[in-house]
Amino acid sequence: MVNEKWKKAVAVLIGCVVLAAISITVYSKYYKTSYEKGMAIASGFYFSSNYMYEEDGLSGIEDIESLKKETELVSRLMVAVSNEPWTSSSFQFDVEVRNHTNQLLYNDKDLDVAYTVEFILLDPPAGADYSIGKAVNGVVADNRFVPLNSASGDLTKATFQGTLEGGKLSWESYVLRVDLNNSQGQEYIPSRVLMMAYPVEPSYLENTKKIAGIIKAEYNLAEMEITDQKFTIENELEEADDWKARAKEESAFVYQLKTTGNYYVDGNDNMLQKIRIEWDPDMFALNENDRYLNHEEGTRLVEYDEEKGIMVIETAPYSSIKFIFFKRYRDDGQHIEGFDDKIDRMQSLDELKGTVKAVKVDN
Repeated sequence: MVNEKWKKAVAVLIGCVVLAAISITVYSKYYKTSYEKGMAIASGFYFSSNYMYEEDGLSGIEDIESLKKETELVSRLMVAVSNEPWTSSSFQFDVEVRNHTNQLLYNDKDLDVAYTVEFILLDPPAGADYSIGKAVNGVVADNRFVPLNSASGDLTKATFQGTLEGGKLSWESYVLRVDLNNSQGQEYIPSRVLMMAYPVEPSYLENTKKIAGIIKAEYNLAEMEITDQKFTIENELEEADDWKARAKEESAFVYQLKTTGNYYVDGNDNMLQKIRIEWDPDMFALNENDRYLNHEEGTRLVEYDEEKGIMVIETAPYSSIKFIFFKRYRDDGQHIEGFDDKIDRMQSLDELKGTVKAVKVDN
């Protein structure tokens, strides 16, 4: 009887051992399969950018503030410098985070990747403000830019979360904006912008790939151009039933011109550009207050000939200047002599538009 009980106990024990062995084997295979799946996906995992790249040592960096302290590592990062002329007082970089390295190599359909991307200034800014915003179709919604510097001098990081959809070429864009600002009288000196991005989900992709880079917005001089010039009343004249009659009602005409070009630093006369304004002296007389242009900061008179209808001024880029022209009167003030006569002989409104013009003068 005792032997029977002993045999049953041994049989149960052996069964438990076998079952445990099977469970361990199954679990090991499951773990091994899961691990290998993660490794396989990680090895075929694509995570890139147009301005950020992999670099030895990044895997051990927790976030961008930690990276900023690693000066030796930062010195090895690739630096992208703007190579296009500035067409205004601001410049933009479009920074992309991508799930591919080219048109053929991108993440599988079942691999959607959540990531974090961070931005921070490496240098205190001089003569400019820096900000970053997440873009949709190239536009930052509601102009929601996050500043990277403040009036108090703080340099704070900007952090964004995103998701890259698998199974196709996928990317998300961020607009880095540099706005020139010499309100403190500082000359613009470009600051380096540090960027870092890394995946956070799925969990097995954590610490598998981190990318980083640096952007530097060097100021590239663009030649000054007159971008717009016209009488401010032109739209009204075009819509009027009788543009000649409407023009004769005006006692004065305002002429406006706008310029773009080199970034102007107050006190730097080398950046001033010459513009020649010509008008029909039989029709118009320039307002005496406009002649000297004392009310226009950064603008000064170089040449003036009232009889010929010529004036040359020096003006700063990104100027918007208005000139007031009065009609010519006889001494008794009873008749508008040249203006009405010439208006009556004109065949089109374009002839009136051509009575005043501005051209750039090469220094």
